[in-house]
Amino acid sequence: MNYDLVGIGNALVDIEVQVSENLVRDLDIVKGGMTLSTKEDQDEILKHISNHSQKIVSGGSAANTIHGFSALGGKGYYLGRVADDTFGKHYTDDMKDCGVGFPGPDSATNGTGTCLILVTPDSERTMLTHLGISSELHPENVDETIIKESKTVYIEGYLWTGEETRAAAMKMADTARQAGVPVAFTLSDAFVVNTYKESLVDFIRWKVDILFCNNVEARAMTNEDKDEEAFAKLKGMVDTLFMTRGVKGSWAANSQHPKIHIDSFQVAAVDTTGAGDLYAAGSLLGLIHKHDLKEAAILGSYCAAQVVTHLGGRMPAHSHTHVPTILELYPGA
Repeated sequence: MNYDLVGIGNALVDIEVQVSENLVRDLDIVKGGMTLSTKEDQDEILKHISNHSQKIVSGGSAANTIHGFSALGGKGYYLGRVADDTFGKHYTDDMKDCGVGFPGPDSATNGTGTCLILVTPDSERTMLTHLGISSELHPENVDETIIKESKTVYIEGYLWTGEETRAAAMKMADTARQAGVPVAFTLSDAFVVNTYKESLVDFIRWKVDILFCNNVEARAMTNEDKDEEAFAKLKGMVDTLFMTRGVKGSWAANSQHPKIHIDSFQVAAVDTTGAGDLYAAGSLLGLIHKHDLKEAAILGSYCAAQVVTHLGGRMPAHSHTHVPTILELYPGA
């Protein structure tokens, strides 16, 4: 089967809990960012907040993007590793139920990665990630045939935290470029940028066609203090650039458009988990289905707005999936 979009990333099950600002501060972690954690640390925190309700959903940055892409009617495939345990079976069933191609669980009977997401009253999410078996993703897991027959591939920056996962990302990019398939990439998190900047600069400059980031990641990547300068520097590195700016909307650029501004869709935010992932889902669907840059960014903006209205990194069931309807809803339409 040929796919429109093939993604690769850390396959994680998200455990979302709404907590107070004080709890995040007491844990002494970076609010709004991602911190690598152990299963034991996660369990200790969950024990401390056992009276809080939890929402357990399949997640992972690129997985959220591929899921959203599929919800909009695109054909997507996701490469990631989960174990043959309860979480892994849940993950596999969820991906297949939404029409996403997925290789299924490994033979290992435990070790599916988990991400504990602490959501504070301001809707910000702070992530503690136990990679589990997802960190064992390696180049041999990359199916070259699926990549060569796709229309675009999508790679998450979180893969840079492991040598084997980074090598798998490199293989995917190289395979795609040799086949003339565009490579899309997301910076994922300022933590990733600050830790692996030199490697990321080379990768983006030589292997990436479409880059996604938020303004915090962009400034970290370019060592610039202002969004405008950061955007300009990144645009010099890729063919197409999308940069989100929260409630201020987003900017996009390609060879035909030096920079365009897209307003955000105004919604009441509950949880910002997946906002960037779903922005990429809508934008990539637009590009792959031959919409112009502005329409692609509008689709991304809509999807990002929808996902923040509830807990979790997946599109709510009530969201529009008919592209012409979404474009008509844009404030400037």
